[in-house]
Amino acid sequence: MSIGSTINNPFYELYPNLNCSGIVLINDVPVFSFLGKDTKDGILDGSVPINHVVLQSGKYNVVGKIFPRFGQNTLTENDGMEISFNLSDIDNWKETKQSFFPQLRTPDASFDKNNKITSLLKGLPYFEITTEIEVELPFVLDGWQNSIDLNKIDKTILKNKVIEFYSQIHAILKEHNASKFLELSKEKEDLQTKAFYFNSIRKQEIRNSIISLFNKNLEVLPLNPDELKLEIFGYGKLVSLIRTDGSAALQFKRDNIEGERNIELEVKLHARSLEKGLSII
Repeated sequence: MSIGSTINNPFYELYPNLNCSGIVLINDVPVFSFLGKDTKDGILDGSVPINHVVLQSGKYNVVGKIFPRFGQNTLTENDGMEISFNLSDIDNWKETKQSFFPQLRTPDASFDKNNKITSLLKGLPYFEITTEIEVELPFVLDGWQNSIDLNKIDKTILKNKVIEFYSQIHAILKEHNASKFLELSKEKEDLQTKAFYFNSIRKQEIRNSIISLFNKNLEVLPLNPDELKLEIFGYGKLVSLIRTDGSAALQFKRDNIEGERNIELEVKLHARSLEKGLSII
């Protein structure tokens, strides 16, 4: 796959469409999920930028993990997932947008011998679709490629360190202190600024959106260690906490608006060394 002459600043994105519970991963990093009580009915789709996840040119595995909806034990003939792959020039998004890889999707439903709709997923507790894509980027980002392997740290010790870090963030969220949160997220901000070619104006717009969110003074969901589990990903280089239902540990509550989902904050941690400790990336 070669970037065309109209693509000066390549912007890669996935577009998943989930008609069930599920997670999409690239480079062993979750980039899109639909889990928990919200999956009881309905669908979820949306554009997912991936420049900041792949970090540099190369070939990467894309995995779609499909689970039964909330309250169900197995998949049905109505469940499924599809993932489209798009490339555009970030400065001319509409004019240059194109597919750079064939769509990945679960097998289509069909009629069985009794003329009833069925699918290969029906009755299964889990299903997975996977492929390999190739991207070409004009940079190599200093992400988590050379960070320490967190799988080599005792899980109890690691979880305690992660909970301690998340508790610090949780306190900042309860204070609605946007400046402290932005300071703690500077490494992530710098990575995304390079990944998406942000100029100073765009960078400030992102900061303003975070400040605006914090200024709404939304309630923060409690952080109960007994209801959280450790998730190590990125081939051992990244870690986060998730709730037992699979949703993000850190969430602003949106129960004041009927039908609105909570606002989940994605927080990935890594450690460049044991001495430096964990940081947001």
